[in-house]
Amino acid sequence: MKNVIFIAPPAAGKGTLSEFLEEKYGYFHISTGDLIRDKIKEQTEEGKLLEQTIQKGNLVDDETIFNLLEEKLKNLDKNHPFILDGIPRTLQQAHKLDIILRDLDFSDYLVIEINVEKEILQKRITGRRICPNCKSSYNVYFEEFKPQQESICDKCGHNLIIRSDDNESAFHIRYNTYLENNEPLLNYYKEQNKLYHVDNVKTENAKEELQRIVGATSD
Repeated sequence: MKNVIFIAPPAAGKGTLSEFLEEKYGYFHISTGDLIRDKIKEQTEEGKLLEQTIQKGNLVDDETIFNLLEEKLKNLDKNHPFILDGIPRTLQQAHKLDIILRDLDFSDYLVIEINVEKEILQKRITGRRICPNCKSSYNVYFEEFKPQQESICDKCGHNLIIRSDDNESAFHIRYNTYLENNEPLLNYYKEQNKLYHVDNVKTENAKEELQRIVGATSD
């Protein structure tokens, strides 16, 4: 199977579609957001600075992200396909990522852009509730994703939390930044014939399209 890079605005459903690929094809999911949050949990000086950056809705600097990512990739089995989400966000990052993937012998990949309307994305962000124990995700604005008991995880009974960056202000900053950088980034991958598109308004339809893309491009 080819490695997959997701390009999408915040709350486009990368996590849900990544879980689908993990279960269906055995992919390993790498989220730069998770890598950063893991670093924040360590509460080192670096972690505290990262937390302040995230809370303001700003992006973490490229050097920090690539250091975390490269460390993660070095420990992966070359024969085990992975999903990368959260990077690249800019053309400059795409160039840097290509160098790292080439040097680590991970050059065979495809890029999937996930499309969702802005209004839906905002509700997904501001309504999101996370279980810090089992990592399950819920949303108070969508009936099918509400927890059975308010603020309690259905799976493990732990109290749900709101991530520090899941607020309206941070969303608008992240979304506008995404739009500014998106066109040159997509053109870069389109020129390499690596780019595919999935609409993720309805998850089941998105999964079907994702399966078609990954299945058609598998070795």
